[in-house]
Amino acid sequence: MNLSIVVHIGILCYYKYFNFFISSFTDFAKNLGFNVDYTPLHIALPLAISFFTFHILGYTYDVYQRKYAASNNYFEFIAHIAFFPQLVAGPIERANHLLPQFVNKRQFSWVKMEDGLLQMLWGFFKKIVIADTLATQVNYAFAHYQDLHAITLIIAVIMFTFQMYCDFSGYSDIALGCARLLGFELLQNFNYPFFSTSVSEFWRKWHMSLSNWIQDYLFTPISFNKRAWGKIGIFYAALVSFTISGLWHGTNWTFIIWGAIHGIAIGYELLTKKKRKSWSKKYNPVVYSILSGLLVFIFWSFTQLIFRATSVEHVYGILNQIVTADWVLKPEVNSIYLLYIVGLLIFEWYQRSKPYALQILNWPYYIKWAICALIIITIFSSKNLNNQTEFLYFQF
Repeated sequence: MNLSIVVHIGILCYYKYFNFFISSFTDFAKNLGFNVDYTPLHIALPLAISFFTFHILGYTYDVYQRKYAASNNYFEFIAHIAFFPQLVAGPIERANHLLPQFVNKRQFSWVKMEDGLLQMLWGFFKKIVIADTLATQVNYAFAHYQDLHAITLIIAVIMFTFQMYCDFSGYSDIALGCARLLGFELLQNFNYPFFSTSVSEFWRKWHMSLSNWIQDYLFTPISFNKRAWGKIGIFYAALVSFTISGLWHGTNWTFIIWGAIHGIAIGYELLTKKKRKSWSKKYNPVVYSILSGLLVFIFWSFTQLIFRATSVEHVYGILNQIVTADWVLKPEVNSIYLLYIVGLLIFEWYQRSKPYALQILNWPYYIKWAICALIIITIFSSKNLNNQTEFLYFQF
């Protein structure tokens, strides 16, 4: 177990974090007055190293804890690690869920094929039509924030929040749909997170495979190890777990700060769970839920600003511009783009009981195919079709 952790984490740290750690050390030494010269190494990052490292570590831990028997077929093991739909950007699979599907016999199903195609279509729509459209406004705002008004910047941050959601969940829908065409069922990765009323609930519905991985392999062992600390141990476990999650996302201090802020928020919610539950009973439940959901969305959008910024100085510059710039009510963004967001939320709210919003298998066929035809036409009519940006999580 320890050998597996050292080897795989060591490989990940070398390829992904070596230059970051050394550069951070040299910058710190220079601030202390030492003259340290360092030329970053040109290290080619292996494809999907973060995702399959977490996958392998989860498998090793489960086998060590005897939650799952070790695979005795090397080729099936490698195949389930390198399964192409989920390899590049998740979901982060579990061996006890995916590996048996390579062993057991699979049969073709028209229903699964139709379901898979619908989920892929929904994923392409969210990526090409919504995410890539919002990206044009977001990229301009984050690059030229010094010239924009406060309201414009705030709307750009909100747009990035939905760009990230449509981009990442869009990829997950494509991956799950593609796997279903091949007879495989991958773990659900998103469950309508924007209808959450707490940060903890948001994380249970956002990048669910990573959230569950963090809970099972980081938070639970750390909190158990620090159980003598009481509530402080729980807070400590949340802070460490999400800070590591932030570092996993990228080699930049903004990701570490982003993870630490979420760790603090999760820790706070765990420590105040009973008190907040009493508040929800004391006040109007509907009003309380709406206000809680609004606060969660504001918090998430603020942290997404940190996630999107290129440096800590970039974060400070944008926040300073929001505070000091003119609060002109007419934003310098295309208001039509906001209709995409509103339409998405309405449709997802209506379909929130389904695994994905376009699961309309039981709808009348003429309505179902009319909706599919409209989505296909919209995709092929989009100017983004020949000018696509790569999926945001490809960089992680």
